[in-house]
Amino acid sequence: MPVQDNDDKRTNDQPVTDAEEELRRKQAQAQEHEHENNIQKSGKLLPFLNAKAEHHQSRIDSLDEKIANQTDKIDRNRAKIEALSAKADKLEDTNRMLSATLGGVPLVQSMIRRNEERITAIREDKIPKREQKIENGWKKIDAMTAKRDTISHKLDRVVALSDAIKSFSIGFNKHRREAFSDAMDRLNEATFNCLMDKKKALTAKKDSIVEKYNSPETSVVDKYKLQQQINTLSERIQSVDERIDKVHQPDEFYSMQDNDTLDAQMKLTSDKLADVAENGIETTSGLAEDTLFYAQETEELDKSQIASLADKFNLTVEEQLEDDYNMIDGIINNGSKADLEKTRADLAESIEAAQTIADNPHIRQEMREMANEDIARLQGELAVVEKALSSLDAVNEERTHEEEVSEVQDWLLDMVADGKAEMNEDGAFRVNPDYYKELPRNDRHIESMTEAQAVSVMAALSNAGIEFSAAARGDDKVGITVSKKDLVALNDIMYSTIGKIAKTQAAKENAGKGEKGKYQTINPEYYASLSKEQRHSRVEATEVAREIVKGLMAEKIPYSAVVRKNDTVAITVSKDNAKVYKQIENKVKGVRAAEYINPEFYKALPKEFRVTLPMTEEQAKAKVAELDKKGIAHSAVMNGDKSAVTVSKKDQGRAFFSRSQLKREVQRISGQGKKQPQKQKSPKKKDTQGLG
Repeated sequence: MPVQDNDDKRTNDQPVTDAEEELRRKQAQAQEHEHENNIQKSGKLLPFLNAKAEHHQSRIDSLDEKIANQTDKIDRNRAKIEALSAKADKLEDTNRMLSATLGGVPLVQSMIRRNEERITAIREDKIPKREQKIENGWKKIDAMTAKRDTISHKLDRVVALSDAIKSFSIGFNKHRREAFSDAMDRLNEATFNCLMDKKKALTAKKDSIVEKYNSPETSVVDKYKLQQQINTLSERIQSVDERIDKVHQPDEFYSMQDNDTLDAQMKLTSDKLADVAENGIETTSGLAEDTLFYAQETEELDKSQIASLADKFNLTVEEQLEDDYNMIDGIINNGSKADLEKTRADLAESIEAAQTIADNPHIRQEMREMANEDIARLQGELAVVEKALSSLDAVNEERTHEEEVSEVQDWLLDMVADGKAEMNEDGAFRVNPDYYKELPRNDRHIESMTEAQAVSVMAALSNAGIEFSAAARGDDKVGITVSKKDLVALNDIMYSTIGKIAKTQAAKENAGKGEKGKYQTINPEYYASLSKEQRHSRVEATEVAREIVKGLMAEKIPYSAVVRKNDTVAITVSKDNAKVYKQIENKVKGVRAAEYINPEFYKALPKEFRVTLPMTEEQAKAKVAELDKKGIAHSAVMNGDKSAVTVSKKDQGRAFFSRSQLKREVQRISGQGKKQPQKQKSPKKKDTQGLG
């Protein structure tokens, strides 16, 4: 009966095998359920992070408004200084004219002395006070900017942490990994910046106490107390250094990780953050540093452990979407681009509505969890639609690329024909290579861009009369070189033609500033690319600003703008474009621009040889006609009641007075020619001689 025994044995073992398979299936479901729960639990941190982000953004907006107001005050003081300088110059011109014509008259001499006193008051008192106000204003702006930078780093940290958590629920593996690695790289940088801000503040405080400690006026007792404070601060600085060493990684560290490592890092961070959400948050800084530390635990694991964590985390969302929402595949395979764009808009609107529910702390927890589940599902659908749109756009991009290549070749051929460019057989080229050689190494500024972008920029540089050199670097990259003195102009041209900012020092220092927040901003990256000395900012009423922006766009003038609380808009252009801005502003406001006659004569004439006489515009026109008739060189400005005519000092008598007029003027001022009052005759004394 051995066969029978064997048969019985297989029959008896079968339920055991089924039970093992069932156990493994339940364990897999439990792990998947645990994974989903951990993602949902970590998502509970989002309302807290959103509230933090709003708080930081509100503080940044408040500081931006204060900085804009301070900038307005500086601009007003500068305008006042210009007006005072012009007034002093005018008084000096008046004194020179009076000295040359009527200098010997006592009354005129008294007038000259009063003018000199006014000039001294302007140049030695009023202008220095305004300059001091400007200096104090810049100090306030520097302090507020430093404070804004610190808060901006905190905002960047919160946003990056929030984005890392949101990435857990993205459907497609590739998109999820890209979103997670990008968020973690930003979190790495922002956390480092925040810790460095902390260290900088502690170091400054320590230096201040050390200075007080070393002061000869500090007593021994006070020195003992100060030493304790110094020791405490030194320990805190050391602690910050240790925190930096613990969590900070090189730039783009997470973007360089392989797929399994990223999946394992997401598994570790989502699990740990779920525990934090359950047990409570101590500080935002601690949460950010812990998140980075959790992700770095993969460095202590071997490949098999990393692969195991990755397998647990990976989700086949695309297959699930096809099973549950097979209409998406129908859209991708058969839908037009218009259908896809409509679907994308609908999905985005649904995600936004669900996010509002998920982020609202006043809604029941069950509803918020359901909203988070919907968001994860909708984001997966949106990713599928985006992928389909990308495939359609690829065809259009290929056609556009062919057109760009043709445009580049045509432009280069024209430059070669003009002797301004050289082309090799392999397609490499150089434009104005001699200028590159002539330009000193420390005066070169180089910008890299695609060939099509380079053609637009080089054409604009040529039209603006700005010297440059260019060379193809391969892989559709061109380097354009200009002198550093032309960097601001290059920045404006790049932004207006290809929408990129140049790598200016200001752009590096202000990187990340100007993000959109409570107030609407336009082109904040252009504002960040300009240093404060290069900015020309004006605050306009909203309706006026709208028309000015239209004018700037029509003239292809780069600008930045921010809509402020009080129905005003702050508009910024570079100082190189300040004159064009003023012309557009005058046109919008209906202000007629001043008309200049023979301005080159005015510029060529040294200030000490100028004689300027203010008058009305009607009088100025008559005087210009008279001077033309007499053949006297002159310059004039026609600006209503603020018009004026300028001649050389040697011509002032012929220009402004005839001989008879001069004589009458002298008589009028000195009192000569007036009828002298008759002296009263004193009564004659009576001759009393001979009287008794």
